[in-house]
Formats: sequence, C-alpha cells, structure tokens
Amino acid sequence: MTRDQKIYRVAYWMACFIFASILLSGYHKILYPADFALSVYRFHLLPDGLVNISSLYFQWLEMVCGFCLLFVPKFRMAALWITLILLLVFTGAIGINLMRGTAFSCGCFSNAPDALPMSGTSIVRNAVLVLLAVLAMVSARKSR
Repeated sequence: MTRDQKIYRVAYWMACFIFASILLSGYHKILYPADFALSVYRFHLLPDGLVNISSLYFQWLEMVCGFCLLFVPKFRMAALWITLILLLVFTGAIGINLMRGTAFSCGCFSNAPDALPMSGTSIVRNAVLVLLAVLAMVSARKSR
C-alpha cells in the first residue's frame, strides 16, 4: 500500500466517524422537527422567523453532508467544509449559551425532556469533531 493510499484510508475513516456522529445527531431531529425547533429557539440566537426554517433544513444539510462524506467522493471536500462550518457555528452557539448560564439540552443528540443539558463536554465533543474534519481535509488534500 502506498503512502497516498494510507492517507486516503485515514481520511476515509475520519469521514466515517464524522458521518456516524452526524447520523446519530440527525435522525431524531428529522423524526421530531418540532422538538428540534424548540431547541433552536432556546438558544435565542436567531430571529423568531428563522427558527422554524433553520430547524427544518439544518438537519437535512447535515445528513446530506454525511452521505457525501462516505458515498460521493467527488463532493467529499465540499461536505467536509460545510460540516466544519456547521460544527464551528454550533460550537459557538453552545459556548455563547454556556457563558449566559443557560442550562438546556442543545438538541445535538436528543431532544427528550430528560436529555442532559449542554456543558463543557459539548464543547469538547464538537472540538474533537472539528479536529477530525480538519484532519480529514488535510489528509484528503495530501492524497491528491
């Protein structure tokens, strides 16, 4: 196996991990859009008119990016960029609300009433995903 093939494999497995995270975080948002809209509203970062629109389309954007990460190599780099931007925005939103002192579930992996509230762990989790996305991007570029 050549060096480029090894780098490509590493990038692919990082993309697989990101895809699994996106799949886990996205399926319940799609199944329960009203609950996710409530989570988006609780952040108090968007005007009320954009809450429903964003809560309906963000999870589909996440899922399409995840699908492209694994199954559409032609769009893998674009999907990584979009995923990276979404992760940075979501991490920033979580950070802002942690600084405000609000304690509610961010809606990332569950919208259930008994879901754990966001915390510093949420920031660390997203930072790991950001790091993986960046590493996958660098690896994908090196394998070209």
